[in-house]
Amino acid sequence: RSRGGTSAQVLTCPVMHLTASAASRVCASRAASRFTLASVSRFASAAPAVRLAFAPARFMHASAVRHGAGPFKHFETAENSSTMEFEFDAESEKEIAFTLSKFPDTLQGKQSGIMPLLWIVQQQLDRAHSTIKATSAPGAMDFPKSQGGGGWVPLTAMHKIAERLGCSHMDVYEVATFFTMYNRESKGKFHIMLCATTPCMVCGAYDIMSTIEAHLGIKAGETSADGLFTLTEVECLGACVNAPMIQVNDFFFENLTPENTVKLLDDLRDGREVKIGPQNGLKNSEGPMGRTSLIEPPSGPYCRDLSA
Repeated sequence: RSRGGTSAQVLTCPVMHLTASAASRVCASRAASRFTLASVSRFASAAPAVRLAFAPARFMHASAVRHGAGPFKHFETAENSSTMEFEFDAESEKEIAFTLSKFPDTLQGKQSGIMPLLWIVQQQLDRAHSTIKATSAPGAMDFPKSQGGGGWVPLTAMHKIAERLGCSHMDVYEVATFFTMYNRESKGKFHIMLCATTPCMVCGAYDIMSTIEAHLGIKAGETSADGLFTLTEVECLGACVNAPMIQVNDFFFENLTPENTVKLLDDLRDGREVKIGPQNGLKNSEGPMGRTSLIEPPSGPYCRDLSA
């Protein structure tokens, strides 16, 4: 891969071991600029690995990494610096104690806590949850406490997790950069996650995206100038029956149209109460004709006798 944005490259073959003679045959040809590891696997032998130094190779040149181009790179900013302070609050300490009690008190056992501790940090840094005035649909579960959808995980929080679990910083980085559910940059007060997977897409997800972008003056991946809204395109959020839909922080808003999407955004911005769930008057996932099946209590049997 490219290093330092230069065209002169060095390729190390750590998996396959090429003999010196095989390596020389590869390098002797101008076709070396087009070979892949798979194409030279026939030269594998037990000899030590060699480093193949190439002349300028256009095929291996990579453009400079853009800010935000990938989820793997940390960018130093004023709010996410390696020198900033981070401490777990009292509520997080309780959650951490409960979480770690589930795992063996060994290094490997403690490392099982990396994922839940990252999420605990994200919950702690969700400042907007308690400020959103929202009513749940009938029968839906309330979320009085943040579920983490509007939070994020700064670099120093990852270091604090590594310190708590006795593992390396890299152990935490590997998890945080692999799973997209961890936000490694601060988001707007309202983090809009727009589902564009197939069911939502065919029901107009990109119309909703265009509406949001036009109304807020941002593109997917950006935050509005006032810091209130961040728009992110995500994969399936599991509300396909009420597509298209978005998740704002921890809350689902479904059955969207361009018109009710604009109203929802304005209500969030102005602090007015919003209704979680379908935005077109439907009850939960019932169709426009209401419930047409399972209209009576099931006759059972409900479950085998667990006491037997």
